[in-house]
Amino acid sequence: MTPGPPGPAGEPAPGPRFEFGANWRSFSRQSLDPRALEAARLSLAALLGPGRIRGARFVDVGCGSGLFSLAAAGLGAAEVLGFDLDPEAVRTSRDNLERLLPGHAGRVRFVRGSILDPAFTAALAPAGVVYAWGSLHHTGAMWRAVEAAAGLTAPGGVLALALYARHWTSPLWQGVKRLYNALPGPGRRAMEWTLTPPLLLGAWATTGRWPLARANRDRGMDFRHDLIDWIGGYPYEYASPEEVAARAARLGLRPLAQRPQRGWTGCAEYVFLRPGP
Repeated sequence: MTPGPPGPAGEPAPGPRFEFGANWRSFSRQSLDPRALEAARLSLAALLGPGRIRGARFVDVGCGSGLFSLAAAGLGAAEVLGFDLDPEAVRTSRDNLERLLPGHAGRVRFVRGSILDPAFTAALAPAGVVYAWGSLHHTGAMWRAVEAAAGLTAPGGVLALALYARHWTSPLWQGVKRLYNALPGPGRRAMEWTLTPPLLLGAWATTGRWPLARANRDRGMDFRHDLIDWIGGYPYEYASPEEVAARAARLGLRPLAQRPQRGWTGCAEYVFLRPGP
């Protein structure tokens, strides 16, 4: 069953939905340490530039483990707000803040909320950096979420997005994800074991790096939890760069940077400026 559009409070309609928070909790317990945090800082600075983050209000849409909220704090953001629809993700983010950056608790907050809830987003102050990496395509209403994230961006600020790139295999993966979420635990584990070898080899072939090596963990993440997120991440939407550019133009956003996806079906990254008055 495909989820319908979220209700007025941004809650998803009944239907298959991946438990992102549980996966982030597992990742945090097994792999999120100071080295992962430093990798996240480097990734965030490379995408946006440290000067863009320092002194800015930073909003992390779909904060997951809170890793990139913590990275923004480490790069000197004046105020950081991370929010997520999944309460387990919010709890995990708060735990990671207490464990890894306890001295920043006064300017880093994590709350439960939905980018699709107009009342919630209307209560948020505009931000100089709005960061929505790999979250909006899991809302069940991706373009509505992009529009809401753009609305959170202050004039002169930037919106950073990562969205799954459209590919001829995208509808096939949509079916895989729906099946995964419809199965009981043993069926999910069987799918993970079955799909791990081809996805592992595919990542190696497209990047030239062995993804299980600690030194090759992009953005501080690890391959196992990324793989589970990929197989199970549903709702699932995607877009071509042309579709993203057209939508951004209608929202009055100016492109600053774009990075293509690695391989066939990964996330393409986009940075847009919201021009000032």
